Amino acid sequence: MRKKAVCVCSGGLDSTVAATIARREGYELHLFHASYGQRAEKREREAVKEIAKVLHADVKFAEIPFLRALGGSALTDTSIEIPAVSEEALKGEEARETPPTWVPCRNLLILAHACAYAEVIGAEAIFVGFNAEEAMSYPDNSEDFVHRFNFLLEKAVSSRSIAPKVVAPLVKMFKPEIVRRGVEVNAPLHLTYSCYLGEEKHCGVCESCMRRKRAFREAGVKDPTEYAQAKEKAESEE
Repeated sequence: MRKKAVCVCSGGLDSTVAATIARREGYELHLFHASYGQRAEKREREAVKEIAKVLHADVKFAEIPFLRALGGSALTDTSIEIPAVSEEALKGEEARETPPTWVPCRNLLILAHACAYAEVIGAEAIFVGFNAEEAMSYPDNSEDFVHRFNFLLEKAVSSRSIAPKVVAPLVKMFKPEIVRRGVEVNAPLHLTYSCYLGEEKHCGVCESCMRRKRAFREAGVKDPTEYAQAKEKAESEE
């Protein structure tokens, strides 16, 4: 019987590369996408569906409405502005501060749901796109978080089941390395969506867009993304 993996997939670069790595390692893929009231949900779902086709994966969509009702994050509360970010800010001390786009306990809750799904379908691994760059300001992306979650997970499944293991193949990488790894494994990077705002085109100025742009540039890989901000700049210069 072929081994199974649940791949937590937002539709972004990191989770898509992680899922592609799982595919390359011979897993039968089951993408897992959580809707928690994020602004970009519509675009993320579209991306996940297209990515699933390329990776020949099933998709499970889960609703976690409590996080939207709770608020407290610029991603789920439209009264909180999503800030534009400079590249300099991503390199300085500000990069280590938790930004307003932090969603309280998001990864903990999403992983809990993904683990329940993994237990039901008999998956032995749960792949995530956690990485060293985002772990600087989002503590639930860290290697320590993965280690501690796996320790807890051993006590969180039925005695009839074998606990799946959370696998984070990018956990020691920064974004340029992730892009290069994505090219190596032939990940569908052109289908990914990273913008926090959720518009048709990437805004080009939010934290996630800025990390994406820098990652492709520093990786020496052509960026397939169309940014709205770049178009506006070009029109203003005409």
